[in-house]
Parts: sequence; C-alpha cells; structure tokens
Amino acid sequence: MMKKIIKTIANFTQTLTLLLCSTFAMAQSIPLNKLTGQFDEKKDSDFIALDSTILPVNKKGMYLQKEPTQQLIKAYNDFKKSYPDIPFIVVSATRNYTYQNGIWQRKWDTLLPKLKVPQKIAEEILKLSSMPGTSRHHWGTDIDITSVSSEYFKNDKKGIILYQWLRENLPKYGFCQPFNEGRKGGYLPEEWHWSYKPIAKQYIAEYKAILETNPQTIMKNLNFTGYDKITLESLVKEYVLTVNSECY
Repeated sequence: MMKKIIKTIANFTQTLTLLLCSTFAMAQSIPLNKLTGQFDEKKDSDFIALDSTILPVNKKGMYLQKEPTQQLIKAYNDFKKSYPDIPFIVVSATRNYTYQNGIWQRKWDTLLPKLKVPQKIAEEILKLSSMPGTSRHHWGTDIDITSVSSEYFKNDKKGIILYQWLRENLPKYGFCQPFNEGRKGGYLPEEWHWSYKPIAKQYIAEYKAILETNPQTIMKNLNFTGYDKITLESLVKEYVLTVNSECY
C-alpha cells in the first residue's frame, strides 16, 4: 500500500513539474524588437548566414534562424535529388525593420505622384510588400524561393514543378505557405513565400496577443513614411493576422 502511495505521489510530482515547466515556457514572451524587426540579425546568435551553408542564394548577406535553416537544407537536398536542373534558390530571408523600411520608402516615393492619397498608396504597396514592423520576414523564419512572380509558378514549366513539390513536401520539414489562395483580406497570394511554422507560430501568437490587448505597444514603435496618415492599427491587424490557418 505504501509503495502505491509513494508511486502516486511521484507521478503527481512529475506531472506537476512538467505542467509548471510548460506554463513557464508559455509565459516567456518574445521581445518586442524581435517581433517588429528592430534588431540586427547579423549580431544575433540564433541566426546563421546563408552564405555559410549549401543553400543557393541570389545575393550575399542573408540570414535566417538556425533551426529553419537546417530544415530548409534538408528540403533543398531532397528536392535536388528529384529535380537537379530546376532552380531552388533563396531570394529573400530575414529582413529587419531598416531593410523593410527601405522597400516601403522606395515604393511610397514611386506611387506618391500617381495616387497622392496616403491610404491609397499604403493599400497599393500592401498588395505585395509589408509595412516596416509587420513583416513575417522580420522573424528569421520566412524565406522566398526562386522567384517573386506568380507568373513563374503558374506558367513556367519549371516553376509549376517547383510549386507542386513545395506544396506537397515542404510541410514535412515544418514549413507552411502563409499567403495562400482563399483568404479574405491581407496580401495577395505568394507561391514563393514559406514560413517555418514551429517558430513562426509563436511569433504570430505573441503579435496577436498584443494586438488584442494593447495594440499601442506596437503602434508607437512604427514610424515609417505615412504611418500617421493611414488607418494604421486596422491595416496592421489585417495584414499581420490574415494568413493561412495552417500557419497558426
């Protein structure tokens, strides 16, 4: 009888310990600067330079978190075994706030003479590019593969084969397609954009929690051109949260 009591107590203690550890882990929040990309990935020990890996890249100086990099290498190797002549190239990886702000500013300056109204300019940019502080590329979990043109994946023979393989196989390595067909709102579909779910889902959960409880925590850190002349909070919520449900 005593042995049973001792065993029951031991099992309860083990269960309680696991529960406490899990609760503690869930309580660990992702720093705001990591959510909004306001850091230097090149100086972050969680990130690795893709130049130092076997992954083909279209430009030097791109970084990604280590775990998704390892999984992406596995996916790349398996793809090349079947399709050695089809390009599988990382064309974009981590983009911090400063980098994203450069993209936003260039597009804003181009559209300003044509559209003039800040809200319309923002909405046009947001068809395919993020507001600084809101991009999934800030997180070091997301990559763009081979081309950023839907035409390539829909009409080019190699692009069609690549996209079919990505959809059928990348989930096996932990990746999901955040901007797929069928969403109501948010970015246009992006066949090239893939996200490492085991980590990215933690980031979007944290971002969502802040947007639901105290959105100004994020809004006050966004200062890109036009931020004060658009429906900022509404746009942030739409474009950050309207993603493929498989990525949550």
